[in-house]
Parts: sequence; structure tokens; C-alpha cells
Amino acid sequence: MNKYIISVRNTANGKYENVEVSEEVYTSYMRTGWNIKDNDESFFKHQIQFSALLGNIDDAVENFKELMNTKADTEEIVELNTDLQMLCKAMKKLSKDELQLISLIYFENKTERECAEIYAISQKNINKKKKKILCKLNKLIKNQKF
Repeated sequence: MNKYIISVRNTANGKYENVEVSEEVYTSYMRTGWNIKDNDESFFKHQIQFSALLGNIDDAVENFKELMNTKADTEEIVELNTDLQMLCKAMKKLSKDELQLISLIYFENKTERECAEIYAISQKNINKKKKKILCKLNKLIKNQKF
């Protein structure tokens, strides 16, 4: 007798686990994946066949599969690293309280309401403080560029 095992995400711990299921469940579960794969292959096969027929005013061929760049552009990586360095420098100029609020919201994924409970103030005040800090960061970053 064959064992039918599928990988399922455990919502309690967020990890994928292998679960043994019946043949009917396995077939039904896998059919969705197979259909998606077949549809994608069929779509790209037809798209590539007819891509020579598709062109715009300057006769450029429009084929999304051919135009997709899966490798990250070196220029974009350098630009992102530069932006991150500027952000870090700007964040060092924030006060301790400002840095703590930004850290809670953006690095610890706390909501404004959760932050309001921590600071014992209203969510509206947290929102105002956040906007004020973000404007300050924006100005600090712009000053670094010039």
C-alpha cells in the first residue's frame, strides 16, 4: 500500500510538516498544483509562439517571459545599500523615544494601537508622533544627499 504524504503548514508554529493522507485527499490536493503548472506551461508555450506577431509602434517584441529579469540588478543593490546606510545614519540622530517608537512599529511589527497601550496615550497621538518622526527622518536623509 502506498503512503500518500503532503506538506502542510502548521499555523501554530508556522513550519511545514509532512502529513499522511488518503489517496483521494492526495490526488485532490496535488491536482491544483498540477493544473497551475500545466496552465503556466501552456500559456508560455503559446505566448512564445505568437510573440513574434505582437509588436508595438517601434516593432519591439512584447513577450513578458523574455523580458523578465530574475537576477537582481547590481545597480539596484548598490542603490538599496546606499539608501539603507543613509537611513541608519538618520536614525542615529533620532531621540531615544523617537527611535523606540519607530522600532516598535517597523521592526517589531506593533500596531499603532498596541504602541498606544504601551505609552498609555491615544492611537491618534501615536499616529501624529509617527508622522512627525518620519518627516524628520525624511529631512535628515535629504540633507545627507546634498
